[in-house]
Amino acid sequence: MRKAAIRTTARRPGGRRLSLLGLGALGALALLALALSACGSSSSPAGAATQSSEGAEDVKLVVKSDEQKAKKGPDGNWHDAFLPANFSVEAGDTVHVTVYNYDDMPHSFTAPEMDVNQKIAAGSEEKPSKTTFTFTAPTKSGSYEWFCALPCDPWAMQHFGYMKGHVTVA
Repeated sequence: MRKAAIRTTARRPGGRRLSLLGLGALGALALLALALSACGSSSSPAGAATQSSEGAEDVKLVVKSDEQKAKKGPDGNWHDAFLPANFSVEAGDTVHVTVYNYDDMPHSFTAPEMDVNQKIAAGSEEKPSKTTFTFTAPTKSGSYEWFCALPCDPWAMQHFGYMKGHVTVA
């Protein structure tokens, strides 16, 4: 008894052959294109400024402690951190910031060049505090430093990306 052979090519009009492997690759490329087009969705990660209305932006930040493994430093230790520590806004926009503090210590978001000095209430892992504040982004593009002015993790207070960071104004 002879086994039927599985044909891996098909004839196209005009006599050209198209392999199933080629069809599979073509299908995979089509799926990849579809998936990539879906990446332009409207959801934003924490810290990404999202447009709330004309000339207004919303920013979400999270504060976690070293015990909560907020962010590992190049020294190999976990440190307190604002997540993310850096974000971007448009020049002159009103910026609404919401900070969720999971640390049991208070912190601050202090940016003298932007006239911001906001205390962030202490919270807990089970019940984070929620602090909201608003500021107007400078009209001059550039990078503006912010820092936590309340004593916390000494290492994190000295390093960008932890208890200090930048607001980029575009």
